[in-house]
Amino acid sequence: MIDDQAKQLRKAGVEAAKAGDKDRARQLLQQSLQLDPNNEAAWIWLMTVARDRREKLICLYKLLEINPNNTMGQEALASLNLTPDKLAEELGIKTTVPTLQPMQRAAPTPVIRAPQAAPETPQAGTVPVADPQRVAQAQAELDALVREYLAPFDGYTGIAWTRKTRSRAGERDSLVLRAYVAAGVAGALVIILIIGAVVILNNPAARTVLFAPTGTPTRTPAPPTATFTPTPGVTPTPSPTPELTLTPSPTVPPNIRPGSDAPEPTAIYPPVQERTIRDAVALMNQGRVEEALPTLVVEVTLVGTDFNPNPYFYRAMALARLGRLDAAAELLRTAERRLPEKPNEPSYAPLVNAGLAWVDALRAEQALDAGRRDEANALLRNIEDRAETAIAGDPRLELPYLALARRHRLVGDYDAAITALDEGLAVPELAGNVNLIIEKGQQYFDQREYDLAAYQAFLALYADPTAEAAHLLQIKTALAQDNPGLAVLLAQRYLFYYPGSVEGYTLLGEARVREGNFDLALEAYNQALAGGEDNPFTAEVLVARAQLYEQRRRYDLARDDYTRAYTLTDDLTLRARRMLAAYNAGNIRVAEEDARALLGAGVIPDAEIQLLQARILIDQAREGETAEFEQALNLLETASGSLSADLRPVADEYRARAQYNLGSYDDALRAINNALSAGETGSRHYLRGLILEAQGKDDLAARDYDWVMTWGTVYPYPFLPDARQRLQAIQNE
Repeated sequence: MIDDQAKQLRKAGVEAAKAGDKDRARQLLQQSLQLDPNNEAAWIWLMTVARDRREKLICLYKLLEINPNNTMGQEALASLNLTPDKLAEELGIKTTVPTLQPMQRAAPTPVIRAPQAAPETPQAGTVPVADPQRVAQAQAELDALVREYLAPFDGYTGIAWTRKTRSRAGERDSLVLRAYVAAGVAGALVIILIIGAVVILNNPAARTVLFAPTGTPTRTPAPPTATFTPTPGVTPTPSPTPELTLTPSPTVPPNIRPGSDAPEPTAIYPPVQERTIRDAVALMNQGRVEEALPTLVVEVTLVGTDFNPNPYFYRAMALARLGRLDAAAELLRTAERRLPEKPNEPSYAPLVNAGLAWVDALRAEQALDAGRRDEANALLRNIEDRAETAIAGDPRLELPYLALARRHRLVGDYDAAITALDEGLAVPELAGNVNLIIEKGQQYFDQREYDLAAYQAFLALYADPTAEAAHLLQIKTALAQDNPGLAVLLAQRYLFYYPGSVEGYTLLGEARVREGNFDLALEAYNQALAGGEDNPFTAEVLVARAQLYEQRRRYDLARDDYTRAYTLTDDLTLRARRMLAAYNAGNIRVAEEDARALLGAGVIPDAEIQLLQARILIDQAREGETAEFEQALNLLETASGSLSADLRPVADEYRARAQYNLGSYDDALRAINNALSAGETGSRHYLRGLILEAQGKDDLAARDYDWVMTWGTVYPYPFLPDARQRLQAIQNE
């Protein structure tokens, strides 16, 4: 019977697994599951000999599909920190696209046609398949047996019942024994009470202890203990205070005062008397630089003969924030040339030098990014001179310390950068300066000292709970530490202060992706894109959402997002991503256009583009179109030497497909074996089955078709019906 055969195959597979012969165990267990696909033990043992994590997850999915309450399955699911929905989502069970290697598509309909299937009769050397009528008959007989077994027993009908009139054997002796024991216990208690009474009556000290009144001590209420009042505002759970084990500890230095959740105007130093400039600076601190700039332009023109560097300085800072660094530097040099007009104002020169040091730091960074090293080196020397001059003139200015830190950071001298910031924080007036603290945290973050970076962000938020840069640094640090749960809480707190922040929703989406909450991640990305495409983070959000769509195999939506991002940025790397998304979405025309445009552009290796072009040729070629297959082989030959390790198996699979269609079966077999040695997929086993069948090696081909049939219960392979028909034809020969 089928059950006996499945049991024998399963038993042999278990023995092979225990002996360490995993390949044979997998083959036997797969054959067993073809006969008895709902056997939990077979899926558990197949899971133990799976080749990789994905096969293990597939076995676990099938096990829980059969019995959601299976203890071993539930324990395995919990150990992987997965739920049944997340398990199915990771495997892509609900999609109609088979799980293949990256950039892989299903194999086309083979050119070898399947022979006419013969009647199903067991043959020697193969696994027999039972006649459906006999199975149905056996099932009917089994149902009858079950109904008879479960029927209630009615053999008690007609029996007359009477009430018991006598005691059971030995019951009277048991009652007598219990009475003796109770009497003995009662007598012992009476004797103890009599002895105690005699002792108390003849002992005055004992009577005093028991019966004399005694005073009850009372405690004087202690003075109330001072308790801390929580800072107003929303504090997520767990607390945003980092749990640090390094030095410094997460305690707050006494010279840093706690800030308030209520937004407070940033103090301006040196003090500015002009109200219009103060209002413009307030707009700049709110990020509304474009609105502040016209006022500052007017103030510069109104300076006249009574020189004041403040309008020059703050207009230059506004231009720097807008990226107009050369204009900002020229404006500050104009102010520098006018310094001799006010030789008795000691605060003017330090302010101008601080501004020039900062703008030059930004210009040096820009020059390094553009590869203009000579220009950058000259600016780096200038930064140090001007910053030190500014500090000597007025150590209470924050900007020269920031400029020095940025300068040292650009050349990779992080220790010097931290030293410069510590010198600024040592100045009493700058002890709690949020900008210096955040910059110090950023320096630690760049060095991957994430605990120290988180501590600096904590200090900055202690001093100013609304400091946007500190919030962002905390979120990025949590993500860098692979703590997405904390990153979600921190992002939600940041969005409480800045509810419309595109960057905040982007980071929240990234944290949700890291958690595995793809639906919530998609919601966050959609929120980030709700503000339109004018935000500088829009392209970044589109790319993040496209990558999420790719994980969900929604390649058409990913292609659309890559197209929008490429339109906004003209970044060819985004066009390369669109090329791959378009290919996976079946939009061959767009993929071909992008491939031709990117070939030789240096954005991605030409070998990867040639591989894609070869795949398109093979996917689109029809039976008998030898020119297309030969052209694809030439492209694969050209690309093979430069492909990365993860793409070589894909190239081998497509090489095997081309050689199979050209009739070069030996070459095709070598190529597909190379691909399978790197990773097993349904399309590769199916293709090897076709090649082996074409070579007349039906027994070996049947093994590959068996593999496809087993995993076809999980993945809806488009070639599954043909594999089933071919396996039946081999078994019936």
